[in-house]
Amino acid sequence: MKMLVLDAEGKPIDERTREPTPKPASPESVLGSLLTRAAAHEPFDRIAFGFPGVVRHGIVHTAPNLGTALWRGVPLELELQTRTGRPARVVNDADLQGYGVVDGQGVEMVLTLGTGLGAALFVDGHLVPNLELGHHPFTKGKTYEQRVCDAELRRIGKQRWTTRVQAMFEVLEPVFNYDRLHLGGGNVRHLRGALPAKVRVFANAEGLRGGLWVWRRAQEGARSAATPS
Repeated sequence: MKMLVLDAEGKPIDERTREPTPKPASPESVLGSLLTRAAAHEPFDRIAFGFPGVVRHGIVHTAPNLGTALWRGVPLELELQTRTGRPARVVNDADLQGYGVVDGQGVEMVLTLGTGLGAALFVDGHLVPNLELGHHPFTKGKTYEQRVCDAELRRIGKQRWTTRVQAMFEVLEPVFNYDRLHLGGGNVRHLRGALPAKVRVFANAEGLRGGLWVWRRAQEGARSAATPS
């Protein structure tokens, strides 16, 4: 779990912190850890939280790497607001990072290589939410996530894992015809060799800037809803 406080321009105003996700990753243990870490980042005015699963209207629907049965139906946004006394927004974690790194032109895909595989898709800066590409079939009867996850990296080594990641690009590019693929996540550093021309790597701090854009998009949506047609 990573945490950072940003100013109104998206610039960090303290040091990014990170710590392992609690095990077992129950809602109560994760929330407890978040609140402890948040207290160390005071002061702050609002919260944007990227969650590894499908989130709709602040409510968790899936949490593949945390235990969906534990998380399904958890009103995470409301819980954060209630426990911190601050406004909160909760979205899919790859969606949040995507807001921080996309250029806003054409078709842009965001992939994060970590425990699993996060994915987000943007068209002219507009998000297609909750793209759970990681759980789609890839090769040998397994999903993208199963083939390029952290456990596989450890099992087969960096070179073979890199070959799989490169194969993933070859499959995805003619399907989505993206103009740019933004690649992030903690395991990017283990890739070997050159990346395709359309692929750029982004740092964790860039992705965390997406928290600011989550709030800006929410405010833009509120203004649009209030404007008579």
